[in-house]
Amino acid sequence: MKKSLLIALMIILSFSFTACNRFNGGTTTTTTDGTDTQSVGKITLSYWNPLTGADGTVMRQLVSQFNAAHQGVIEVSETYTNEVDYYTNLNLLVPMGKGPDVAIMHSYLVQSYANSGIIVPIDAYIETSKVDINPADYITDVVESLYFENKLYGIPLDIHVVGIYYNKTLLNKYSLAVPTTRAQLIAAAKTVQAGELLEGKTVWGLPISSVWPSEWIFTTALYQNNGDEIDQDLNPAYDSVAGKTALRSVANLIHVEKISPLNLSVDQDLFYFQTGQALFHIQGSWMLNSIIESGVNFGVFPMSNMFNSDGAEYSNYIAARSHTFVIPKTTKTVSDAKKTAIMTFVKYLGDHSYIWAAAGQIPASNIARATSEYAALQYHPGFGNVEYFRVAERSPYYHEAYSPIYSRVTAALLNANYNEDTLFQAAVTEALQLIAEAKTR
Repeated sequence: MKKSLLIALMIILSFSFTACNRFNGGTTTTTTDGTDTQSVGKITLSYWNPLTGADGTVMRQLVSQFNAAHQGVIEVSETYTNEVDYYTNLNLLVPMGKGPDVAIMHSYLVQSYANSGIIVPIDAYIETSKVDINPADYITDVVESLYFENKLYGIPLDIHVVGIYYNKTLLNKYSLAVPTTRAQLIAAAKTVQAGELLEGKTVWGLPISSVWPSEWIFTTALYQNNGDEIDQDLNPAYDSVAGKTALRSVANLIHVEKISPLNLSVDQDLFYFQTGQALFHIQGSWMLNSIIESGVNFGVFPMSNMFNSDGAEYSNYIAARSHTFVIPKTTKTVSDAKKTAIMTFVKYLGDHSYIWAAAGQIPASNIARATSEYAALQYHPGFGNVEYFRVAERSPYYHEAYSPIYSRVTAALLNANYNEDTLFQAAVTEALQLIAEAKTR
């Protein structure tokens, strides 16, 4: 190793890093006017994520911007794959010591990966690095969901929800106001549907796919009826009055109110809206750019009070998830300099997540949401008040306990004669078996 490089590395490790956006590692040459011209001893970070769509394009932009701002000091090398392959790679490669330095993980999986030891506590990295990352600067409900056994395992980048997109042209044509209750939603849907039919046009009030995002819609309905996914013993809790009421509130839009056609596959509902054949469309914030690109004249309003309008606070709740930064376990010793580089990257992306919001995501950082850049975004306020966004209950077996209900919701949306007791009982039986199997792994 060259002597100059060895000296540079020793200097990096001896630095006391401060909580600022600029990483102060390495040695710097300073000109006579006081500006920094060169930094040596660059630290390279590997960063994995499952962001391959339009949101991935924005993530590439953010990483490039970070690298430019920290040129010669920190360089982030990004790897991205589709979601299925991504989690397969984490499961296989991290235990072999071949994982990344930092990764993105969906918030509802953090408990499970913390329990299995594939990710490590992130609060120790914050403490060592002295980078100014304060959990209080992020949406409370998200941060609280990332604690496992009293240790913090993630820092959230965003929070994303489903909202109700509406066709402004159709709403205005019939002099209708933007709905704020379920009754108003159904009435508007029927008015437009009937009115367009009189003109010989087939326009649906609210097309709903039987497959996706039905799990988001049902979970929102569950919350709005004061239900829960799991109980205090971490077992399924949705086989309840609240759960069955929630299921009916979704299925009835198809079978009783008849404001949606039957048996829509994935994205058929989206197609109806993008082509002007639907008044309303329930879709994730992450599809915002796709709807903008369609050219339809639209707005967005929140899901609050759409599955229960009894006036209780829980009627406002909306199911949410988060893309979260985590630290995969490694077989190597991570230097303090690298820990600081990692947390500098996490802090930077969080503080600049108003740029990430261009992909339709809502920043989890209170700092980013307070910027003028975020305030200037046209559609994001329409998804609702972040105080009503609710993420998954904490459990290392959340997916095993809750995911079996998804296919049963689909069954109910497909068949008007569904038996809710049979569907819920089957979901719970499957869930308990999956939990038992997970506990033996």
